[in-house]
Amino acid sequence: MKTLKSFVTIAVSLSCFNAYAADTQSLEERVAKLETNTTPSQFKNSQVSLYGSFRPSLSYIDNGPNKTWDVTDALSRVGIKSSTMFADGWTAMAHGEWDVDIATGGDFGKVRLAYAAIASPYGQIGIGKQYAPQYSLVAEYVDIFNHRSSPFAYDNDNMFREDNFVNYQLVTGDFTWMAGAKFDGNSSNNDDADIVNIGIGYDLNQLHLGLGYVDQNMTVGDNTSIGAAVAYTFNNDLYLAVSYQDKDYNYDAALPQDHSGSALDAVLAMPISKDYKIKLGYFIFEDGINNTGSKDYDGFNATLEWNPMDNIRVHLEYLAKNYDNQEDNNAVTIGFRYDFDVNWKG
Repeated sequence: MKTLKSFVTIAVSLSCFNAYAADTQSLEERVAKLETNTTPSQFKNSQVSLYGSFRPSLSYIDNGPNKTWDVTDALSRVGIKSSTMFADGWTAMAHGEWDVDIATGGDFGKVRLAYAAIASPYGQIGIGKQYAPQYSLVAEYVDIFNHRSSPFAYDNDNMFREDNFVNYQLVTGDFTWMAGAKFDGNSSNNDDADIVNIGIGYDLNQLHLGLGYVDQNMTVGDNTSIGAAVAYTFNNDLYLAVSYQDKDYNYDAALPQDHSGSALDAVLAMPISKDYKIKLGYFIFEDGINNTGSKDYDGFNATLEWNPMDNIRVHLEYLAKNYDNQEDNNAVTIGFRYDFDVNWKG
């Protein structure tokens, strides 16, 4: 009887083992099949960057009869960039960036950049909301201050980021060639581009020279402008830059009258120790209107910056704007800037 019980026990054990082995083999087969059918990762030959820059500040603003304290913001933003190399020398890119307006409750979502591009040995072409050549070659080199309106003269009536924009860029040696056009069927009465912007930059060691031309078609006429910039960084990190733009406003009707204006920005950044620097700026804006409707102004600003780390900045700024036909504007601002950038590569 004991021999029979032992035989039964062994038989049951062998049966359970065989069943377990079959289940294990079946599971392994299913896993192998899933691995075989898995879609190849789209992260191959790619890199992704998630970045942000938060720039809150506290300002005391003296605007004639109005004097107030206010929380302001120097264009805080969050963005994502991605690129994939799909052939030798060919890369596809996408870039999105959104405003985080700390001055109005931290509202999120206003689009700053949204475009896709392809870079090749023959240049890079992008479509969507992006920086125009006029900013990239001329204005960017005087845009060094912690303020929404920097550069202060150029900012009043000139190009920054443009939507519905097609942009082309080619680098040959020390030269950068750029051409862009805005195509928005709702903004003008003609079938051509609403804005055409071409420019050239020359960069040699610490020297930059930039030149740009803009032709803007409007329902009431057109504007044309020529801008130029020169910037130089000395061996002791002293930085000097000047940009100038001349703009013609041409109208089809008698009113408003044609006029010509200009914008001048001159900046200096001077290190005073390892972590501190002084930034100075002088600016003049003239719209060419010879009556009380003119918004002409000039002014200066002075900034003391503390940079304990590359991604941390604390600043104290004094800004003065002197208008010809309205109250002058003076402001004292203390601000903080924190940047981050996280990268993944495949």
